[in-house]
Parts: sequence; C-alpha cells; structure tokens
Amino acid sequence: MFENVPEVTVADWFSGAEITSRMLRTLGRIGPGGVIIADLYERGYYVTHARTLDPASHTHFIVYGHHDLVFGLENYTLEYEDRAWEELVDAVDESTWDTMTEAVEDVVKTGPVVTRMRQHMQALGFDLTAAPYYYDRYADPGIYKQPTTRMVADRYADRTDPTITVTVKMPLDETTGALSLITITDQGSHVRGWPKALRNQFVAGAQARRVRAEADAHLRRTRTRT
Repeated sequence: MFENVPEVTVADWFSGAEITSRMLRTLGRIGPGGVIIADLYERGYYVTHARTLDPASHTHFIVYGHHDLVFGLENYTLEYEDRAWEELVDAVDESTWDTMTEAVEDVVKTGPVVTRMRQHMQALGFDLTAAPYYYDRYADPGIYKQPTTRMVADRYADRTDPTITVTVKMPLDETTGALSLITITDQGSHVRGWPKALRNQFVAGAQARRVRAEADAHLRRTRTRT
C-alpha cells in the first residue's frame, strides 16, 4: 500500500525557502563572522552573526558565510563581470538547497569534540565565518580508494583582527584517531600550522588556547602599537 508514496528529503523541507540578494548584501554589511543560518523549525534561512549561534545545535546551522561571499563574488566577477551578483545569488540559493540533505546528515554525525572545539574557539574570540566544509579524507593521499575518514573544515575570523583567520580540519568522529590540522593565516599568508589528534574535549580546549596564544603573538610581532 506504500509503494506509491513519494520519498521526502530534508531538502524538500526547504522547498519554499530562498536565499535572496538582500540576505547576501546583509551578510556583506555584517562582515567577518556574518553567516546565513538554516532553521529546521522555521523551514527557512536567516542572516545573523556566528557568535549568536549555539555550536551544539542540530536545528540551526550555517549554510553560507562572509568568507564564502567574498571568495564567491571574486570568482563570479572574473567569470560573469557585470552579471556576477545576480549569478552568485542564484548559485548560492540553488547549491544550498541541492546539498541540504547531505548537510543535515553531516551535522547529525558531528561528534562532541568538534562541537567543543567550536565552543572553545568562540569563547576565545574566534568567529565562524564560512559554512563548514565536509569531505572524505582518503587513508592514502592520491589513491582514491577506501578507507576514508569523514572530515569537517571550519574557518574562523579573529575578532581582534579579522585579517587573521584560522582553519581547523577535524574528523567528525574523534574515535577514529585521525589527526586534525590547525592553520593560522594573515591576509591569506601562512603564519603557523600543526597537526594534532583531538580525541577529547580537554585536548580541544588546550589547542584552542594555543591558537589564541599563537595569534596574539603574531599580532604583537606584526602590528604597530599606537
């Protein structure tokens, strides 16, 4: 009796929602730390600042960020010139809807250490400024065969100086024992980077504090005091 019942996906839940030009312009005005959130309760999107988001929430999550906007607009301007903005808005809206089901699956599978790292980074003055990027890391780089580890890359802007950005690549499931990679850049130039197995919240907290210390040390070395 159920053979003709259509399959409903999470993306269908957002079929009436839309990411608009006004949202992206608001995102641009907010600047680093600005994000567009998917709200599973309201079945829609809204623009806010990352520090208002609970990193432990599975019902409100980032789908697009200020960093994504800057990077996307630069590329679309090269390709479409005067039509760049219109093309970008359409692409963001379509790609967000197309990947919504997969994004929710990754959010649900995100382990507690990833969440704790996000909480520690937020508390120490680093704001998520891009949508989390989920991907499979192969055990042997260059050989695209199993086994793979599901990873997430989070990008942060330093609230003290948003030209300082931090990227944290972590396994979704910390029990795999896979290494994480933390990198700090200044206006796109490499500052520091190191691998670390973030297997529990205590290690995550210590590494977040190290990020803060390394970023502060770099700022002291490179910024002129007034």
